[in-house]
Amino acid sequence: MLTSLGRNIERIGNALGMKVIIAERKNSTSIREGRTSFADAIRQATLFIVVVPRDNETHNMISTAELEAMDDSAIIVNVGRGGVIDEAAVVQALRNGTIGGFATDVFAPEPATKDSSVLLDSTIPNLILSPHIAWYSSKTITGTIETVKKTIEGFVAGTPQNVVS
Repeated sequence: MLTSLGRNIERIGNALGMKVIIAERKNSTSIREGRTSFADAIRQATLFIVVVPRDNETHNMISTAELEAMDDSAIIVNVGRGGVIDEAAVVQALRNGTIGGFATDVFAPEPATKDSSVLLDSTIPNLILSPHIAWYSSKTITGTIETVKKTIEGFVAGTPQNVVS
C-alpha cells in the first residue's frame, strides 16, 4: 500500500508523462501487484524518489552495487531518512559519473556537519543539499501554536506545562 506521499509522487510523475515504477522492498521474496522487483527498478528507472523510513531493512539499501546497476544519467532524490542511501558510495558515484545526480534534505548523521558528513563538500559534482523542512506543514504549525498557547495559559494559571529542568 502506498502512503499518501507515495501516491502524490506517483500522480505528479504520471501528470508529467513519466512511466512510474514502484519498487518492492529490496529483499522481498514476493512482488505485490503494481510493484516491480527492487533489482529491476534499479536497472530500469532514471529518477528515484526515495521516501522509505530508516530501519534494519532499509539502512544503506542503496549502496555501491545498486548505484553501479543504475543508468549513468540516473538522479536520486532522498526525502525519506538519512542512512537509507550510503552517502560515501553516492559521493564516489557522483565523482565517477556512475549516476547523474543526487539531492537530499536528510543526512545519515543528524545534524550534518563538515566533520560528520561526507556530503558537505563543495567539490562534489551534481549534488543538491537542502534543509529538511518536513515539520513545516500546516498540521505541525497548528499543533505547535496550540502547545505554546497551552504552555502560556498553564504558566499564567500557576500550573506550568512542558517544564524543562
